[in-house]
Amino acid sequence: MPEDAKHRPRAHIARAEYRLGSVADPDGARQPARHSAADTGQRQALARPLLDLLEERLVPEIAAMLRHWQCVLVLADRDAVILAHWGDSRAMLGNREAWLLPGARWGEEQIGCNAIGTCLAEDAALDVVGREHTCSDLHHLAGHAVTVRDWRGEADACLALLSDPYRSRSSRYQGLLPVLAMQIENERLIAHYRRHCFRLTFNANRDDIDGPRSGLLILDEQGRLVSGNSRACWLLKLERDELPGTSLDTLFDRRWPELTAHCNELMPLRVADRYHCYGRLAAPDRLADTARHATPSPLSALDLGDPRLRQAIVLAERLSDRGIAMLLYGETGTGKEVFVKALHAASRRADKPLVAINCAAIPDALVEAELFGYVRGAFTGADPRGNPGRLREAHGGRLFLDEIGDMPLPVQARLLRALQEREVTPLGGGIAYPVDIEVIAATHRPLADEVAGGRFRADLYYRLCGVELSLPPLRERHDVPALVQVLLAQLARELDSEAMGDTPPRASPELLDWLCRQRWPGNIRELENVLRVALAISDGPQLELRHLPFQAFAPDDRHAASAPLAMPDRSPPPTGTPTGLRERLAAHRGNLSALARELGISRTTLYKRLRETAASAPG
Repeated sequence: MPEDAKHRPRAHIARAEYRLGSVADPDGARQPARHSAADTGQRQALARPLLDLLEERLVPEIAAMLRHWQCVLVLADRDAVILAHWGDSRAMLGNREAWLLPGARWGEEQIGCNAIGTCLAEDAALDVVGREHTCSDLHHLAGHAVTVRDWRGEADACLALLSDPYRSRSSRYQGLLPVLAMQIENERLIAHYRRHCFRLTFNANRDDIDGPRSGLLILDEQGRLVSGNSRACWLLKLERDELPGTSLDTLFDRRWPELTAHCNELMPLRVADRYHCYGRLAAPDRLADTARHATPSPLSALDLGDPRLRQAIVLAERLSDRGIAMLLYGETGTGKEVFVKALHAASRRADKPLVAINCAAIPDALVEAELFGYVRGAFTGADPRGNPGRLREAHGGRLFLDEIGDMPLPVQARLLRALQEREVTPLGGGIAYPVDIEVIAATHRPLADEVAGGRFRADLYYRLCGVELSLPPLRERHDVPALVQVLLAQLARELDSEAMGDTPPRASPELLDWLCRQRWPGNIRELENVLRVALAISDGPQLELRHLPFQAFAPDDRHAASAPLAMPDRSPPPTGTPTGLRERLAAHRGNLSALARELGISRTTLYKRLRETAASAPG
């Protein structure tokens, strides 16, 4: 929150109330809409570090204030859903206590103008008192709220104080709430960067150098800024997006080598020839090379800006090393296996095996042998050497069970027993082998419906479903342009440098717009295949609509009429191929190696023919 931010004036509240007056009837009392217990539990799990910080450190420090002021402190997530509250809500709310139960929805779209929902909608601190609330059930309250920021500087929660409007003294809350918000922001920044980055705190008051009102800067080993808190941005007159990459030497009168030579010492500083202050530099808990400061974790690297995917990533990062089973939902092609590989690489078990098995791709009769293994001579056709099974192969690491909904019921029973007893007995053998594994299951089916229909064991479902993660389908993602560029860079690395040149490939604005408007029933896998073909056909770094494979345009596609379709090749097809190169490449789903093997030519020769084909096609 900017240092000079003030609680919004009543005129702002009137505008919000006017804008949302039709949402809730101010003359009729309403019970709050609430999320389900499962959804609320997942939201609380996502916010667990923040809840722990409040419950274990911050709330105990202000508990006496809450009692003396007779108010309630409330935490809501970015969607204005109540997560927790502290204080005597019963004395204040009486029979309306349901308004503060976890899961209650305080968004503007649900109940109109209120401190929590309007604060999050406006990303600004504000007061809403008495009849300024749209909903009459809240007329007896005064609400005071501020946003809470995560380590990225994004508002992802809200803190509010609710009190009797006749006893309200907003000046008290204007002091307490911003301090709490600043403490939280600082703690989250430090927790995220403390292992690998330097931290510089600075303040005009040398006795308050570690206080919440100090500026906090995060730096790499060369003295370049990585991030910082809102207070530092205000003190240095910089926007948050100006921080990354800025050299500390341009902001203070001390050089970086001089600061690092006096780590943990209080020293005088001068800020950009403007004023004097004091600063203290803290070294990272574990020094790492510069690349690690700038390179995100494998999971964070998947975050390209889509809010739903980011929520799954953050939740997975927080729970991956806590022994909590994860159930991953997503349509075919949404990248479930890529997500699991990244999760494993970012965890403490990264140096142990990750064993993936697609339950839908193995015949029912072989699933049991594949999972649990078998001894020599266990059944007809078995490998004479026996097989340890995938569970034992995953010992110490993780087992990824894709399409778990297709697992036969008898095998489900054996899997449950193995997970409970942490040991595996191979088929035909009496010896039980201990296994230490974490299991991640994935499916495109709603397993709760499968349980209700008797097609999936309820006990196994609850064993696998410690937390549910959902990957959005491509048609619902908000980061398609960024995803396209990432996929193009990955595909370009697979192609020969001679064919691609040194310029990184990119999609033209027209192509990018077309790609963003498609439904993509095959999700990321389908998009990747289309880009692979377009990249192989293109004669330069920029991909255009004309480089798309003919099959990319469905006959009933409503956008196809305005898209310049790729025409068949004018050059004669190579010997042994009944259609043009592009059609054959599409038949192989963009797999260049497979097409080269079919034609009996090298990949380099195939690239050459594809370029010649593209050059002869009408532009």
